[in-house]
Amino acid sequence: MKNWKAIGSSRFAVVGALLLVGMLWGSSFPLVAVAAPTLGAVGTTHGRFIVAALVLALITASSRSTWRAVGHRFPAFLLLAALNVAGPLTLVATAIVGLNSSTASILNATTPMFTVFVAAFWLRQKITWRKLSGVAIGIVGVSVLVGGIPSAIDSRAMLAIGASLTAALLYAVGGVYARKSFQDTPPLPLALGQQLAAVALLVPVSAVAPPPGPITVGPLIAVVALGLGATAGGYLVYFWIIRQAGPVAASAVTLLVPISASAIGVLWLNEPVTFALVGGLVIILAGVGLLLDLPPTRDPSRRVAPGRAASADKRPVSGRSEQSKVRPAHRRDRS
Repeated sequence: MKNWKAIGSSRFAVVGALLLVGMLWGSSFPLVAVAAPTLGAVGTTHGRFIVAALVLALITASSRSTWRAVGHRFPAFLLLAALNVAGPLTLVATAIVGLNSSTASILNATTPMFTVFVAAFWLRQKITWRKLSGVAIGIVGVSVLVGGIPSAIDSRAMLAIGASLTAALLYAVGGVYARKSFQDTPPLPLALGQQLAAVALLVPVSAVAPPPGPITVGPLIAVVALGLGATAGGYLVYFWIIRQAGPVAASAVTLLVPISASAIGVLWLNEPVTFALVGGLVIILAGVGLLLDLPPTRDPSRRVAPGRAASADKRPVSGRSEQSKVRPAHRRDRS
């Protein structure tokens, strides 16, 4: 158990988890681009939530404690789902339809910028020049990677850009809310509760926003892939990062998302490996490194005063051990 905690609290584990989530969430942009024109932004988002909820429900089917934890705090999960998935992912899908996956991923990379200020306001975290520099460098890296946002945009593109930026703000608030209200909740029940709540929230929305086109096999496969990888798997790891390193570090994953999108283009679409791709990768990783704080072994908010800590360290483990230590002392005093 101690070895696992040591591994979990290391910078390498957090960076590895960020890279994994960046790959999963980066792959979601082209998948949404495949599914959304047929299923619509709401249908695509709702479908991936249903798949993810089913997967997580199967994983936790025999865990009564997990289901009790979800049921006990379901109203809080509804708010978390609205802020962290239902709202922003629907907006992102809308933006991808109005723009493209690369431009949407650029705008999604503004999430750490919002998170720094939301965490400062809500968690009273200090805004340091290191964090501000990390955000700025990351945004520069994303711009280098994908060439920036196109200059010629119409009103539809402007609405899509507004949807992307609003999604980034919701991601920031959702990540901080998860850290604030679910700090002691393990990643698995946290991911399960969020997905179940998201499915419930989008039921009435899906009823008034049906798919715009005939449903075919390709979009359905894309939605299943979204639910399995980017949603179920991605959010399990994402909540682990929040628990280990905090919401600002977790939000840095949005700077890695364009890397996955570009890698998909290189490997699957035979796009060339350019200087912008390599240079953007280096710059983005530098920005992520500045945003990361080393996760402490213990939560700083739970530090105990030195005097209380010393007395707590001397406190016996059980009543028997206390008696076994006290009685001989009394006997020596009496003799």
